[in-house]
Amino acid sequence: MADSPPVLYIVGGGLSGISAAEVLSRGEGRPRKVVLLEARPRLGGRTSSYRESHDGQVHDTGQHLFMDAYVATRSLLKVLGTENRLTFLDPLSLYMMDRKEKLSFLELPLHNGQLGLLSGILMFPGLSFLSRLSMLKIARALPERESSVDHMDARTFLRNNGQTAEAIDKFWELLIVSATNLPSDQVSASLLVSVLRESLFSAGGPKTLGYNTVPLSELIGDPAMKLLTRRGVDIRCRTPVSRFLVHQNRLTGMQIGKDTRMLGPDDHVIVTVPPWSFEELFPSTEMNNPMIQNIVRLSKPSPILSVHLWFQEPVAVPMMTGFSEHDMHWVFNRDYMMGRALPAILPDKKLADFSYSGPLGDFYPGRMLSCVVSGARESLEEDDDELIEKARKTVLRLSPGSPDKKLVFARVIRERFATPIFSPGQGMWRPLAHSFLDNLWIAGDMQDTGLPATMEGAVRAGFQAAFEVEKRLERRLREDRKYQPGRGEPS
Repeated sequence: MADSPPVLYIVGGGLSGISAAEVLSRGEGRPRKVVLLEARPRLGGRTSSYRESHDGQVHDTGQHLFMDAYVATRSLLKVLGTENRLTFLDPLSLYMMDRKEKLSFLELPLHNGQLGLLSGILMFPGLSFLSRLSMLKIARALPERESSVDHMDARTFLRNNGQTAEAIDKFWELLIVSATNLPSDQVSASLLVSVLRESLFSAGGPKTLGYNTVPLSELIGDPAMKLLTRRGVDIRCRTPVSRFLVHQNRLTGMQIGKDTRMLGPDDHVIVTVPPWSFEELFPSTEMNNPMIQNIVRLSKPSPILSVHLWFQEPVAVPMMTGFSEHDMHWVFNRDYMMGRALPAILPDKKLADFSYSGPLGDFYPGRMLSCVVSGARESLEEDDDELIEKARKTVLRLSPGSPDKKLVFARVIRERFATPIFSPGQGMWRPLAHSFLDNLWIAGDMQDTGLPATMEGAVRAGFQAAFEVEKRLERRLREDRKYQPGRGEPS
């Protein structure tokens, strides 16, 4: 091994890059240097927050939900010291409203194994009894290998396995678009199977949802900056990497800003950029490489749209409500979720007009609400005023008796490049951690984790790439020890 210790570069400071840096910086005194390069002003990637001029507070650009099955994400947050800033629902309970404005309450007990799922679905009033029975068939339909259904879309998979049109439109569609950021007829069925196996149909029973009680920047980006800096990681924000230099089967250098950084013989690079940025890093001589061409096939983005609303007086709504066959997919009571106490609101008598089984006490006062549209390609080009009005009407449908609630401010946030489109066949195009170059490793959404482009997928990809680099370094170290003076030649 060369006299100088290896330099381990990580390109991209989102969740995947943070996760890789956390693994590679563990332990003290190891002969290495870890460098984290991020083009944006701060770490965190799409788990980002901003300071709102209207109220002076820090808000997330969009609402993210967590699952308690997110073992890698929770492991990372535990190291960052922020896992306790998540709150998980117990039981898993939420409201769902259909296009006829029927509001239904879904509750899945968490401590009775699959019996909790069975009882929760059978008691859900939002679907006919036939549709509820059909939903229970899915557990037996999940294939042993997710890849066996990668060739078909999720909607076809559901139809082929006995799901009624009502169950698909009123339940599965919302779950799929929320988990994958794509409509059911556009996303690979293998990703749906992976999600179901780790959530509703987990071996131990259904897994629950959770949410952050502090802004995402306080949950992930800021504590990651502190932890990694304390461990000696060289973090360089506002430092874009524009080009890789390649010779034979190795990455030999990188164009970093205006400088060219040449790599040593034992240096490694983990790249976590989104698929649409991957091709741009390589010289034209590499464009025909099969891995690059495969990743190009993944480079179409799917957007997410968020409309944040501020009302003059509190509006009584549930903490979170999902909408099927609607302009908006979710309404979140951000004041309640962030623990911002507001005066109590007496339940409106008109709530009795709704068909639902949840207690009236589940409606909480909130001035700041957030509406979210996933897979928002059709809504993306609508003007702000139109989107704000749709969001306002959605909230007022949910909160009957509030037509006079005055909207004082709204913010529309378009994340045009939110996640890659993982259509049927995506498993053939997503690479494993090791690339076609000896010292270049793949993480981020494009790595084949078997999951959609989620927080958990990003963290697992970063961990996996870092573990592969660790194994390579250990193997090289063992080889060098064999050739140390006095040890003789290897037999």
